[in-house]
Amino acid sequence: MDKRSRTDPLTGLWNRHHFGEQLQRCLNEADRFGHPVSLVLVDIDHFKRVNDTWGHEAGDAVLKQLTRILHDGVRSVDVCVRYGGEEVAMLLAQTDSDHAVEVAERLRAKIASQPFSYGGAEIPVTASFGVATYPETVKVRDQLFPASDKALYIAKHEGRNRVRAKPATKGRTTS
Repeated sequence: MDKRSRTDPLTGLWNRHHFGEQLQRCLNEADRFGHPVSLVLVDIDHFKRVNDTWGHEAGDAVLKQLTRILHDGVRSVDVCVRYGGEEVAMLLAQTDSDHAVEVAERLRAKIASQPFSYGGAEIPVTASFGVATYPETVKVRDQLFPASDKALYIAKHEGRNRVRAKPATKGRTTS
């Protein structure tokens, strides 16, 4: 019963409630043991177009396929949650910024390279990623999510289907 209340019924990923608890746990461990924690936000590019073109059932199928790729692409100790509509958050414990960007880039490339299928149709899908790491690129715990969200916004603004990270030094972005 507890697990059902913490999971998203469509994707099977953890939900926002679970995310909040796990974020606090990861941040506490980062403070206690001195390990970094990275937050990767993922947003499906032009998801409304998928729903409008192929229908909401196709959109659900795309969301399920994409979240499976993301879930299978991280370690079992990492936390992958459906944060909202077509947005997924991944907490990567004991992962510095460079490694988090590598994970995000690998997942971005995998999503972009394979067509998603529904009802005999092949649906092209890409996703944008925003990465931030505490305490490496974000010094204040409460700024981890906003920093990752801002990096995601930059990826979207720069044309989508890319990874952007909160830089350690002002003015630098990571592809």
